[in-house]
Amino acid sequence: MFDENGTRVGLRETLNQAFDQYVFIRVDHILNLAGTKDAGYSKTAREVSAALDRLLALARALKTQQPEMTGLVMDFEALTALESGQAAEIAYRQGLRDSSRLRQEFMTLLQQQ
Repeated sequence: MFDENGTRVGLRETLNQAFDQYVFIRVDHILNLAGTKDAGYSKTAREVSAALDRLLALARALKTQQPEMTGLVMDFEALTALESGQAAEIAYRQGLRDSSRLRQEFMTLLQQQ
């Protein structure tokens, strides 16, 4: 089957899935490297973890008065992790687009010389 541009739909889907998987793996790799090689990122990650630990301890201490608090803290942690991952992926994808545009602009500039 072909789309309006004459491109095979199955091939496009396969390429998009492969690219999405590549971006996911690469972003995960970059963030793991940042956790070990970037002092600022490592410090922030430790602070976030410590704050989450304090929130969970407080939620457990208040379990009888606020039984929904532990679930809320866990939901918040999961959603902020998801948001952080999505932000990293968006930035990575934009970086790929920017690098392509920069290369094109440099080539244009060199051709004008």
